[in-house]
Amino acid sequence: MDNAQSEREWAGEEFGLAKLGDKRRLERLVRMAATMANQPAGQVTAVFDSAAEREGAFRLLENDAVPVEQIALASHQACARRAAGEEFAFVPIDGTSLKLTDRKREKGLGVVGPRSAGASGLHVMNALAVSRAGVPLGLCGQAYWAREKRVKRQGKHDRRPVEEKETRHWLAVMQQARKVFASEAPRTRPWFQLDRGGDAWPVLLDGLKPGELFTVRAARDRRLTTAEQQRRYLWETLESQPVLGTMPLKVRARPARTSGRNPPRARSAREATIELRACRLSLELCVDRRSKWVTSPPLYALLACETSESAAGDEPIEWLLLTSRPIATIEDAQLVLFGYAQRWRIEEFHKCWKSGACKIEETQLRERDHIERWATVLAAVAVRILRLTYLARHEPGLPAIEELHPCEIDAIVMGAKSKIHGPGTVPPIGEVVDMLGRIGGYTGRSSGGPPGPLVLARGLLKIEVLADLLEIGVVAPTKKRSDQ
Repeated sequence: MDNAQSEREWAGEEFGLAKLGDKRRLERLVRMAATMANQPAGQVTAVFDSAAEREGAFRLLENDAVPVEQIALASHQACARRAAGEEFAFVPIDGTSLKLTDRKREKGLGVVGPRSAGASGLHVMNALAVSRAGVPLGLCGQAYWAREKRVKRQGKHDRRPVEEKETRHWLAVMQQARKVFASEAPRTRPWFQLDRGGDAWPVLLDGLKPGELFTVRAARDRRLTTAEQQRRYLWETLESQPVLGTMPLKVRARPARTSGRNPPRARSAREATIELRACRLSLELCVDRRSKWVTSPPLYALLACETSESAAGDEPIEWLLLTSRPIATIEDAQLVLFGYAQRWRIEEFHKCWKSGACKIEETQLRERDHIERWATVLAAVAVRILRLTYLARHEPGLPAIEELHPCEIDAIVMGAKSKIHGPGTVPPIGEVVDMLGRIGGYTGRSSGGPPGPLVLARGLLKIEVLADLLEIGVVAPTKKRSDQ
Protein backbone atom coordinates (compact mmCIF):
# COMPACT_ATOMS: atom_id res chain seq x y z
CA MET A 1 0.00 0.00 0.00
CA ASP A 2 1.23 3.50 -0.81
CA ASN A 3 2.40 5.65 2.10
CA ALA A 4 -0.21 8.28 1.34
CA GLN A 5 -3.31 7.30 3.26
CA SER A 6 -6.61 8.93 2.46
CA GLU A 7 -9.71 7.92 4.33
CA ARG A 8 -10.58 5.56 1.45
CA GLU A 9 -7.18 3.90 1.56
CA TRP A 10 -7.42 3.61 5.34
CA ALA A 11 -10.86 2.01 5.04
CA GLY A 12 -9.51 -0.46 2.46
CA GLU A 13 -6.61 -1.38 4.74
CA GLU A 14 -8.88 -1.70 7.76
CA PHE A 15 -11.79 -3.66 6.27
CA GLY A 16 -10.78 -4.68 2.74
CA LEU A 17 -10.10 -8.32 3.70
CA ALA A 18 -13.40 -8.88 5.52
CA LYS A 19 -15.09 -12.12 4.40
CA LEU A 20 -18.69 -11.03 3.93
CA GLY A 21 -19.65 -13.56 1.24
CA ASP A 22 -20.32 -10.96 -1.46
CA LYS A 23 -18.02 -8.48 -3.18
CA ARG A 24 -20.74 -5.81 -3.19
CA ARG A 25 -21.12 -6.02 0.57
CA LEU A 26 -17.38 -5.58 1.00
CA GLU A 27 -17.32 -2.57 -1.32
CA ARG A 28 -20.21 -1.03 0.61
CA LEU A 29 -18.45 -1.60 3.95
CA VAL A 30 -15.26 0.09 2.74
CA ARG A 31 -17.19 3.08 1.33
CA MET A 32 -19.13 3.41 4.58
CA ALA A 33 -15.97 3.30 6.69
CA ALA A 34 -14.31 5.93 4.51
CA THR A 35 -17.24 8.33 4.94
CA MET A 36 -17.42 7.62 8.67
CA ALA A 37 -13.70 8.37 9.04
CA ASN A 38 -14.24 11.97 7.91
CA GLN A 39 -17.70 12.48 9.36
CA PRO A 40 -18.02 10.39 12.54
CA ALA A 41 -21.33 10.46 14.38
CA GLY A 42 -23.52 8.11 16.35
CA GLN A 43 -26.52 8.18 14.00
CA VAL A 44 -26.44 6.84 10.46
CA THR A 45 -28.40 9.85 9.21
CA ALA A 46 -25.79 12.22 10.65
CA VAL A 47 -22.94 10.52 8.75
CA PHE A 48 -24.34 10.02 5.27
CA ASP A 49 -25.61 13.07 3.37
CA SER A 50 -27.41 11.49 0.42
CA ALA A 51 -30.48 9.28 0.51
CA ALA A 52 -28.66 6.62 -1.55
CA GLU A 53 -25.76 6.45 0.91
CA ARG A 54 -28.10 6.20 3.88
CA GLU A 55 -30.14 3.48 2.22
CA GLY A 56 -26.98 1.50 1.38
CA ALA A 57 -25.70 1.82 4.94
CA PHE A 58 -28.98 0.62 6.45
CA ARG A 59 -29.11 -2.35 4.07
CA LEU A 60 -25.66 -3.49 5.11
CA LEU A 61 -26.20 -2.95 8.83
CA GLU A 62 -29.55 -4.77 8.77
CA ASN A 63 -28.33 -7.69 6.64
CA ASP A 64 -28.30 -10.88 8.72
CA ALA A 65 -25.84 -12.43 6.26
CA VAL A 66 -23.11 -9.93 7.28
CA PRO A 67 -21.33 -11.39 10.33
CA VAL A 68 -20.08 -8.77 12.76
CA GLU A 69 -17.27 -11.16 13.69
CA GLN A 70 -15.83 -10.89 10.16
CA ILE A 71 -16.01 -7.09 10.19
CA ALA A 72 -14.16 -7.08 13.51
CA LEU A 73 -11.62 -9.70 12.42
CA ALA A 74 -10.58 -7.68 9.36
CA SER A 75 -9.96 -4.65 11.59
CA HIS A 76 -8.02 -6.75 14.12
CA GLN A 77 -5.83 -8.19 11.36
CA ALA A 78 -5.00 -4.70 10.10
CA CYS A 79 -4.04 -3.72 13.64
CA ALA A 80 -1.67 -6.69 14.03
CA ARG A 81 -0.01 -5.91 10.68
CA ARG A 82 0.82 -2.42 11.94
CA ALA A 83 2.67 -4.03 14.85
CA ALA A 84 4.65 -6.46 12.69
CA GLY A 85 8.42 -6.27 13.11
CA GLU A 86 8.32 -5.23 16.76
CA GLU A 87 9.30 -7.49 19.65
CA PHE A 88 5.98 -6.82 21.36
CA ALA A 89 2.98 -4.51 21.41
CA PHE A 90 1.27 -3.38 24.57
CA VAL A 91 -2.34 -4.58 24.59
CA PRO A 92 -4.52 -2.87 27.22
CA ILE A 93 -7.80 -4.71 27.78
CA ASP A 94 -10.81 -3.25 29.52
CA GLY A 95 -14.57 -3.43 29.54
CA THR A 96 -17.17 -0.71 29.25
CA SER A 97 -20.91 -0.43 28.76
CA LEU A 98 -22.85 1.26 25.98
CA LYS A 99 -25.98 2.94 27.32
CA LEU A 100 -28.51 2.74 24.47
CA THR A 101 -32.11 3.88 24.08
CA ASP A 102 -34.61 1.00 24.17
CA ARG A 103 -37.88 2.33 25.60
CA LYS A 104 -39.98 -0.59 24.33
CA ARG A 105 -37.42 -3.22 25.41
CA GLU A 106 -37.46 -4.89 22.01
CA LYS A 107 -33.89 -4.40 20.71
CA GLY A 108 -32.36 -7.44 22.42
CA LEU A 109 -30.26 -5.35 24.82
CA GLY A 110 -29.49 -6.00 28.47
CA VAL A 111 -29.16 -4.02 31.67
CA VAL A 112 -26.31 -1.57 32.28
CA GLY A 113 -25.45 0.71 35.18
CA PRO A 114 -26.96 0.62 38.68
CA ARG A 115 -30.07 -1.43 39.32
CA SER A 116 -32.09 1.65 40.31
CA ALA A 117 -31.42 3.42 36.99
CA GLY A 118 -33.04 0.73 34.86
CA ALA A 119 -30.84 1.63 31.86
CA SER A 120 -30.44 -0.64 28.85
CA GLY A 121 -27.50 -1.33 26.58
CA LEU A 122 -24.59 -3.64 25.85
CA HIS A 123 -21.39 -4.52 27.64
CA VAL A 124 -18.17 -4.63 25.62
CA MET A 125 -14.65 -5.89 26.25
CA ASN A 126 -11.96 -4.33 24.03
CA ALA A 127 -8.28 -5.03 23.41
CA LEU A 128 -6.36 -2.04 22.03
CA ALA A 129 -2.84 -2.55 20.66
CA VAL A 130 -0.36 0.25 21.45
CA SER A 131 3.16 0.62 20.06
CA ARG A 132 6.20 0.73 22.30
CA ALA A 133 6.23 4.51 21.73
CA GLY A 134 2.69 4.79 23.13
CA VAL A 135 0.83 5.24 19.80
CA PRO A 136 -2.46 3.30 19.31
CA LEU A 137 -2.34 0.78 16.47
CA GLY A 138 -5.91 -0.50 16.43
CA LEU A 139 -8.26 -2.96 18.11
CA CYS A 140 -7.11 -6.58 18.17
CA GLY A 141 -9.97 -8.08 20.16
CA GLN A 142 -13.59 -7.26 21.00
CA ALA A 143 -16.58 -9.01 22.59
CA TYR A 144 -20.16 -7.77 23.09
CA TRP A 145 -22.69 -9.23 25.49
CA ALA A 146 -26.07 -8.37 26.97
CA ARG A 147 -26.42 -8.76 30.72
CA GLU A 148 -29.87 -10.29 31.08
CA LYS A 149 -29.97 -10.05 34.86
CA ARG A 150 -27.70 -9.23 37.75
CA VAL A 151 -26.51 -12.33 39.57
CA LYS A 152 -26.56 -11.93 43.31
CA ARG A 153 -23.47 -13.57 44.72
CA GLN A 154 -23.75 -16.00 47.60
CA GLY A 155 -21.08 -15.07 50.13
CA LYS A 156 -17.59 -13.84 49.31
CA HIS A 157 -16.92 -16.12 46.34
CA ASP A 158 -18.89 -16.66 43.16
CA ARG A 159 -18.99 -20.43 42.72
CA ARG A 160 -20.42 -20.50 39.22
CA PRO A 161 -18.32 -22.21 36.49
CA VAL A 162 -16.01 -19.87 34.55
CA GLU A 163 -18.16 -20.38 31.46
CA GLU A 164 -21.08 -18.70 33.27
CA LYS A 165 -19.09 -15.75 34.62
CA GLU A 166 -18.28 -12.52 32.82
CA THR A 167 -14.63 -13.40 33.48
CA ARG A 168 -14.89 -15.48 30.32
CA HIS A 169 -14.88 -12.32 28.22
CA TRP A 170 -11.37 -11.39 29.41
CA LEU A 171 -10.21 -14.85 28.32
CA ALA A 172 -12.02 -14.67 24.97
CA VAL A 173 -10.58 -11.30 24.01
CA MET A 174 -7.05 -12.33 25.03
CA GLN A 175 -7.39 -15.40 22.82
CA GLN A 176 -8.62 -13.29 19.90
CA ALA A 177 -5.54 -11.10 20.19
CA ARG A 178 -3.18 -14.09 20.37
CA LYS A 179 -4.67 -15.62 17.23
CA VAL A 180 -4.57 -12.44 15.17
CA PHE A 181 -0.96 -11.69 16.15
CA ALA A 182 0.05 -15.30 15.39
CA SER A 183 -1.42 -15.05 11.89
CA GLU A 184 -0.49 -11.47 10.92
CA ALA A 185 2.60 -10.64 13.03
CA PRO A 186 4.03 -13.98 14.25
CA ARG A 187 7.24 -12.43 15.58
CA THR A 188 5.40 -9.83 17.66
CA ARG A 189 3.96 -10.83 21.01
CA PRO A 190 0.97 -9.10 22.59
CA TRP A 191 1.79 -7.86 26.09
CA PHE A 192 -1.56 -7.78 27.87
CA GLN A 193 -2.20 -4.94 30.34
CA LEU A 194 -5.20 -5.48 32.64
CA ASP A 195 -6.67 -3.39 35.43
CA ARG A 196 -7.96 -4.77 38.74
CA GLY A 197 -11.01 -6.27 37.06
CA GLY A 198 -8.69 -8.84 35.48
CA ASP A 199 -7.31 -10.04 38.82
CA ALA A 200 -9.22 -13.34 38.82
CA TRP A 201 -7.70 -16.78 39.07
CA PRO A 202 -8.78 -17.99 35.57
CA VAL A 203 -7.26 -14.88 33.97
CA LEU A 204 -4.05 -15.15 36.02
CA LEU A 205 -3.52 -18.80 35.09
CA ASP A 206 -4.23 -18.04 31.43
CA GLY A 207 -1.93 -15.00 31.31
CA LEU A 208 0.93 -16.79 33.06
CA LYS A 209 1.18 -19.63 30.56
CA PRO A 210 4.72 -20.21 29.19
CA GLY A 211 5.72 -17.64 26.59
CA GLU A 212 2.99 -15.12 27.47
CA LEU A 213 3.57 -11.43 28.26
CA PHE A 214 1.04 -10.37 30.86
CA THR A 215 0.60 -7.64 33.48
CA VAL A 216 -2.37 -7.14 35.78
CA ARG A 217 -2.92 -4.72 38.64
CA ALA A 218 -3.54 -6.65 41.85
CA ALA A 219 -6.97 -6.13 43.39
CA ARG A 220 -6.57 -8.28 46.49
CA ASP A 221 -3.91 -9.17 49.01
CA ARG A 222 -3.35 -12.76 47.96
CA ARG A 223 -1.60 -15.42 50.00
CA LEU A 224 1.85 -16.50 48.80
CA THR A 225 3.33 -19.96 48.40
CA THR A 226 6.22 -20.36 50.85
CA ALA A 227 8.30 -23.14 52.37
CA GLU A 228 7.65 -21.65 55.80
CA GLN A 229 4.79 -22.53 58.12
CA GLN A 230 3.91 -18.87 58.64
CA ARG A 231 1.57 -17.35 56.08
CA ARG A 232 2.84 -14.46 53.98
CA TYR A 233 0.81 -12.06 51.87
CA LEU A 234 1.42 -10.01 48.78
CA TRP A 235 1.48 -6.41 50.03
CA GLU A 236 3.60 -6.94 53.12
CA THR A 237 6.12 -8.93 51.10
CA LEU A 238 6.53 -6.18 48.52
CA GLU A 239 6.71 -3.42 51.11
CA SER A 240 9.63 -5.22 52.77
CA GLN A 241 11.70 -5.27 49.56
CA PRO A 242 14.52 -2.74 49.01
CA VAL A 243 13.87 0.17 46.65
CA LEU A 244 15.15 -0.68 43.17
CA GLY A 245 15.10 2.97 42.14
CA THR A 246 12.77 5.79 41.18
CA MET A 247 11.25 7.08 37.96
CA PRO A 248 9.13 10.06 36.88
CA LEU A 249 5.59 9.45 35.69
CA LYS A 250 3.23 12.00 34.17
CA VAL A 251 -0.13 11.87 35.95
CA ARG A 252 -3.28 13.12 34.24
CA ALA A 253 -5.77 15.30 36.05
CA ARG A 254 -8.97 13.55 37.10
CA PRO A 255 -12.20 15.11 38.35
CA ALA A 256 -13.65 14.08 41.67
CA ARG A 257 -15.54 10.82 41.55
CA THR A 258 -17.09 8.63 44.21
CA SER A 259 -15.61 5.22 44.95
CA GLY A 260 -17.84 3.11 47.20
CA ARG A 261 -18.32 4.84 50.53
CA ASN A 262 -15.30 7.09 50.09
CA PRO A 263 -15.91 10.81 49.46
CA PRO A 264 -15.20 12.14 45.94
CA ARG A 265 -11.54 13.02 45.39
CA ALA A 266 -10.05 14.93 42.49
CA ARG A 267 -6.51 14.40 41.18
CA SER A 268 -4.29 17.16 39.83
CA ALA A 269 -2.02 16.81 36.80
CA ARG A 270 1.59 16.47 37.86
CA GLU A 271 4.86 14.64 37.31
CA ALA A 272 4.99 12.04 40.04
CA THR A 273 8.14 10.50 41.49
CA ILE A 274 7.59 6.75 41.80
CA GLU A 275 9.58 4.39 44.03
CA LEU A 276 9.85 0.83 42.69
CA ARG A 277 10.15 -2.44 44.63
CA ALA A 278 10.00 -5.91 43.08
CA CYS A 279 10.42 -9.61 43.79
CA ARG A 280 9.70 -13.06 42.35
CA LEU A 281 6.98 -15.16 43.95
CA SER A 282 4.09 -17.59 43.49
CA LEU A 283 0.48 -17.10 44.54
CA GLU A 284 -1.97 -19.40 46.25
CA LEU A 285 -5.13 -19.15 44.15
CA CYS A 286 -8.50 -20.15 45.55
CA VAL A 287 -10.17 -22.04 42.70
CA ASP A 288 -12.89 -23.48 44.94
CA ARG A 289 -13.08 -22.18 48.48
CA ARG A 290 -14.60 -25.41 49.73
CA SER A 291 -11.79 -27.70 48.64
CA LYS A 292 -9.36 -26.56 46.01
CA TRP A 293 -6.36 -24.22 45.99
CA VAL A 294 -3.71 -24.12 43.26
CA THR A 295 -0.25 -22.61 43.10
CA SER A 296 0.36 -20.15 40.28
CA PRO A 297 3.42 -20.40 38.04
CA PRO A 298 6.28 -18.19 39.27
CA LEU A 299 5.73 -14.51 38.45
CA TYR A 300 7.09 -11.10 39.36
CA ALA A 301 5.40 -8.49 41.49
CA LEU A 302 6.14 -4.77 41.22
CA LEU A 303 5.08 -2.21 43.81
CA ALA A 304 5.05 1.35 42.47
CA CYS A 305 4.43 4.00 45.14
CA GLU A 306 4.47 7.76 44.70
CA THR A 307 6.50 9.74 47.21
CA SER A 308 4.50 12.03 49.48
CA GLU A 309 6.57 15.00 48.30
CA SER A 310 5.51 14.65 44.65
CA ALA A 311 1.86 13.96 45.57
CA ALA A 312 1.65 17.53 46.96
CA GLY A 313 -1.50 16.93 48.97
CA ASP A 314 -3.18 14.54 46.51
CA GLU A 315 -3.68 10.88 47.31
CA PRO A 316 -0.35 9.22 46.34
CA ILE A 317 -0.42 6.72 43.47
CA GLU A 318 0.08 3.09 44.49
CA TRP A 319 0.02 0.24 42.00
CA LEU A 320 0.88 -3.36 42.74
CA LEU A 321 1.43 -5.11 39.42
CA LEU A 322 1.71 -8.85 38.78
CA THR A 323 3.63 -9.70 35.61
CA SER A 324 5.19 -12.54 33.65
CA ARG A 325 8.00 -10.18 32.53
CA PRO A 326 11.17 -10.86 34.57
CA ILE A 327 12.29 -7.91 36.71
CA ALA A 328 15.98 -7.93 37.56
CA THR A 329 16.96 -4.30 37.08
CA ILE A 330 15.48 -0.83 37.44
CA GLU A 331 15.15 -0.72 33.63
CA ASP A 332 13.01 -3.89 33.72
CA ALA A 333 10.78 -2.36 36.39
CA GLN A 334 10.45 0.90 34.46
CA LEU A 335 9.38 -0.97 31.32
CA VAL A 336 6.70 -2.92 33.22
CA LEU A 337 5.36 0.27 34.78
CA PHE A 338 5.44 2.14 31.45
CA GLY A 339 3.54 -0.73 29.82
CA TYR A 340 0.80 -0.61 32.44
CA ALA A 341 0.56 3.18 32.05
CA GLN A 342 -0.50 2.57 28.42
CA ARG A 343 -3.80 1.31 29.83
CA TRP A 344 -4.91 4.95 29.83
CA ARG A 345 -5.13 4.71 26.04
CA ILE A 346 -8.11 2.38 26.20
CA GLU A 347 -9.96 4.74 28.52
CA GLU A 348 -9.39 7.52 25.99
CA PHE A 349 -10.58 5.22 23.22
CA HIS A 350 -13.79 4.47 25.12
CA LYS A 351 -14.41 8.20 25.60
CA CYS A 352 -13.78 8.94 21.90
CA TRP A 353 -16.02 6.05 20.83
CA LYS A 354 -18.90 6.59 23.26
CA SER A 355 -19.33 10.27 24.02
CA GLY A 356 -16.54 12.07 22.17
CA ALA A 357 -16.04 12.16 18.42
CA CYS A 358 -18.06 9.06 17.49
CA LYS A 359 -21.03 9.17 19.93
CA ILE A 360 -22.00 5.52 19.47
CA GLU A 361 -24.48 5.78 22.35
CA GLU A 362 -26.67 8.08 20.22
CA THR A 363 -27.43 5.35 17.67
CA GLN A 364 -31.11 4.78 16.90
CA LEU A 365 -30.66 1.37 15.23
CA ARG A 366 -33.42 -1.03 16.23
CA GLU A 367 -31.78 -4.40 16.79
CA ARG A 368 -28.76 -5.60 18.71
CA ASP A 369 -26.88 -7.12 15.75
CA HIS A 370 -27.41 -3.93 13.69
CA ILE A 371 -25.96 -1.90 16.57
CA GLU A 372 -22.95 -4.21 16.88
CA ARG A 373 -22.06 -3.86 13.17
CA TRP A 374 -22.32 -0.06 13.37
CA ALA A 375 -20.40 0.09 16.67
CA THR A 376 -17.58 -2.10 15.33
CA VAL A 377 -16.90 0.16 12.36
CA LEU A 378 -17.17 3.29 14.53
CA ALA A 379 -14.68 1.74 16.96
CA ALA A 380 -12.07 1.54 14.20
CA VAL A 381 -12.79 5.17 13.31
CA ALA A 382 -12.32 6.19 16.95
CA VAL A 383 -8.92 4.47 17.07
CA ARG A 384 -7.84 6.22 13.86
CA ILE A 385 -8.62 9.62 15.41
CA LEU A 386 -6.82 8.64 18.61
CA ARG A 387 -3.85 7.40 16.58
CA LEU A 388 -3.48 10.81 14.88
CA THR A 389 -3.62 12.43 18.31
CA TYR A 390 -0.73 10.36 19.67
CA LEU A 391 1.40 10.37 16.55
CA ALA A 392 1.47 14.17 16.86
CA ARG A 393 2.56 13.88 20.49
CA HIS A 394 5.06 11.02 20.33
CA GLU A 395 6.34 11.12 16.74
CA PRO A 396 5.79 14.80 15.76
CA GLY A 397 8.52 14.74 13.13
CA LEU A 398 6.90 11.92 11.13
CA PRO A 399 5.97 13.11 7.61
CA ALA A 400 2.22 13.71 7.58
CA ILE A 401 1.94 11.81 4.30
CA GLU A 402 2.47 8.58 6.28
CA GLU A 403 -1.05 8.93 7.70
CA LEU A 404 -2.91 11.46 5.54
CA HIS A 405 -3.54 11.85 1.82
CA PRO A 406 -1.81 14.81 0.08
CA CYS A 407 -5.19 16.38 -0.65
CA GLU A 408 -6.12 16.13 3.04
CA ILE A 409 -2.82 17.80 3.95
CA ASP A 410 -3.40 20.57 1.37
CA ALA A 411 -6.95 21.10 2.66
CA ILE A 412 -5.67 21.39 6.24
CA VAL A 413 -2.94 23.84 5.23
CA MET A 414 -5.43 25.94 3.28
CA GLY A 415 -8.12 25.72 5.94
CA ALA A 416 -5.69 26.81 8.66
CA LYS A 417 -4.34 29.63 6.42
CA SER A 418 -0.81 28.61 7.31
CA LYS A 419 1.88 31.25 6.82
CA ILE A 420 4.63 28.63 6.98
CA HIS A 421 3.44 25.76 4.80
CA GLY A 422 1.67 25.84 1.47
CA PRO A 423 -0.17 23.29 -0.70
CA GLY A 424 2.18 20.70 -2.17
CA THR A 425 4.45 20.61 0.87
CA VAL A 426 4.76 17.74 3.34
CA PRO A 427 4.79 19.17 6.88
CA PRO A 428 5.49 16.92 9.88
CA ILE A 429 2.49 15.22 11.47
CA GLY A 430 2.83 17.27 14.66
CA GLU A 431 2.28 20.56 12.83
CA VAL A 432 -0.50 19.19 10.62
CA VAL A 433 -2.42 17.84 13.62
CA ASP A 434 -2.00 21.17 15.39
CA MET A 435 -3.46 22.97 12.34
CA LEU A 436 -6.27 20.40 12.08
CA GLY A 437 -7.06 20.92 15.76
CA ARG A 438 -7.27 24.69 15.30
CA ILE A 439 -9.68 24.21 12.41
CA GLY A 440 -11.77 22.11 14.80
CA GLY A 441 -11.74 24.75 17.54
CA TYR A 442 -8.50 24.08 19.43
CA THR A 443 -7.26 27.27 21.07
CA GLY A 444 -3.73 26.26 22.01
CA ARG A 445 -2.18 24.63 25.05
CA SER A 446 -3.86 27.17 27.29
CA SER A 447 -7.03 25.12 26.72
CA GLY A 448 -5.58 22.28 28.79
CA GLY A 449 -3.09 20.42 26.60
CA PRO A 450 -2.41 19.37 23.00
CA PRO A 451 -5.28 18.79 20.52
CA GLY A 452 -7.55 15.93 21.53
CA PRO A 453 -9.71 13.50 19.53
CA LEU A 454 -12.87 15.63 19.62
CA VAL A 455 -11.38 18.75 18.03
CA LEU A 456 -9.54 16.59 15.47
CA ALA A 457 -12.84 14.96 14.48
CA ARG A 458 -14.40 18.40 14.06
CA GLY A 459 -11.44 19.47 11.96
CA LEU A 460 -11.67 16.41 9.70
CA LEU A 461 -15.35 17.13 9.14
CA LYS A 462 -14.64 20.75 8.18
CA ILE A 463 -11.91 19.93 5.64
CA GLU A 464 -13.68 16.91 4.10
CA VAL A 465 -15.39 18.75 1.23
CA LEU A 466 -12.31 20.80 0.35
CA ALA A 467 -10.12 17.68 0.32
CA ASP A 468 -12.55 15.92 -2.04
CA LEU A 469 -12.69 18.93 -4.38
CA LEU A 470 -8.89 19.14 -4.44
CA GLU A 471 -8.62 15.43 -5.25
CA ILE A 472 -11.01 15.56 -8.24
CA GLY A 473 -9.54 18.85 -9.49
CA VAL A 474 -12.60 21.04 -9.06
CA VAL A 475 -10.57 23.32 -6.78
CA ALA A 476 -6.93 24.13 -7.50
CA PRO A 477 -4.47 24.60 -4.63
CA THR A 478 -3.58 28.21 -3.92
CA LYS A 479 -0.11 29.36 -4.76
CA LYS A 480 2.58 27.66 -2.74
CA ARG A 481 3.90 30.02 -0.07
CA SER A 482 6.90 28.08 1.21
CA ASP A 483 9.27 25.30 0.23
CA GLN A 484 9.22 23.84 3.74
